[in-house]
Amino acid sequence: MSNFSFVQKSQLFSYSGTNCIRNDYYHNACQLCVEICPEGAFKVVRNKLTLFTNECIECAACIGSCPTEALSITSFDSNAYTKNFKENENKLLSCKKTTSCLGAFDAHHYITMALDSDVSPLCEMSHCDGCALNQDKKVENFIRLQIEKANNFLTLSGTKINIGTIEEKAVEENTKRSLFKVAFSKLKDAAQEDEKKDSLSMTLAYQKNPNKSGLPLKFLHFKQAIKENLPKITQTAHQINFDLFATKEISFKDCTNCGDCVQFCPTEALLHTLDKQGINFNVGNCIACGICDHICKTDAIKTVEGIDLVDFAYDRGKELVHYEMVMCHECRCPYPYRGGDPICDRCANYRVDFSHVFTLAKDM
Repeated sequence: MSNFSFVQKSQLFSYSGTNCIRNDYYHNACQLCVEICPEGAFKVVRNKLTLFTNECIECAACIGSCPTEALSITSFDSNAYTKNFKENENKLLSCKKTTSCLGAFDAHHYITMALDSDVSPLCEMSHCDGCALNQDKKVENFIRLQIEKANNFLTLSGTKINIGTIEEKAVEENTKRSLFKVAFSKLKDAAQEDEKKDSLSMTLAYQKNPNKSGLPLKFLHFKQAIKENLPKITQTAHQINFDLFATKEISFKDCTNCGDCVQFCPTEALLHTLDKQGINFNVGNCIACGICDHICKTDAIKTVEGIDLVDFAYDRGKELVHYEMVMCHECRCPYPYRGGDPICDRCANYRVDFSHVFTLAKDM
């Protein structure tokens, strides 16, 4: 099915339901965009995320919060801006001068910009205080958290560049709906002109590519930036995952090789081995969505701390678990053999749970 089914649009802003990780897996409870939206334009209806377009003011404050890039705005592409950042003479990220709201970026974007640049990127935070979008400081707190995550990664990796901030207080006051009216008026015209030319943003062009991977474009840029800038990184082995990716392990004792974790992994970080009797893990494809942890009925799969950035950047996989499949002597179905009598767990449990049903009267 096309990723462009179930798209809801306002004039500039769009939400793709088929790219939404909450819709990808029914029991996923992600609602980051719901929590950050200053207008309450996102609501969960029957466990599905829904955009109320009449309430959306197209501020772009929610875009960076989405882990799978289901949110976009035609007037600003954070991935394109990030990719071209090294070419910019001005390294300032400012919602008044160079970008949309800084909520359009997350830690992956900031790290990519820092690694690709020889000058520290500067985020102008002075406009957050008093901004009509910054209700209860939710937007500002999100931006600062992403900058903190990026700087934690950059510092512990031994790079010399961090993300800087400008904290001077803003002088001007802004009303909510007029905040972007002037700033976006020219951008709307440009976006409409681009539409006539069938021009797509970098992110939308990537998502329309039928051969694209399941990974968000910001994650691919992030991984590529690490690979290209490994000489800048003096520490590649870490004991933590930075909340940016995840490392997995599977318990041989508890795994039933049912394959649910592989089936529901949105980025193919988990894959069956060629003989279908084991599971491989590609650390370079894991976005730490947590679906596999939740879906495993026997709690066999776990997220563990620790990452090697070289393994991550070069997609070095490993085998997490592998079984010999044998025929159960009771039901004649194949199952992962762990030793002992060749009987599957279902039949073994059936014997115990329903033994009373087969007890003869003379034996009672």
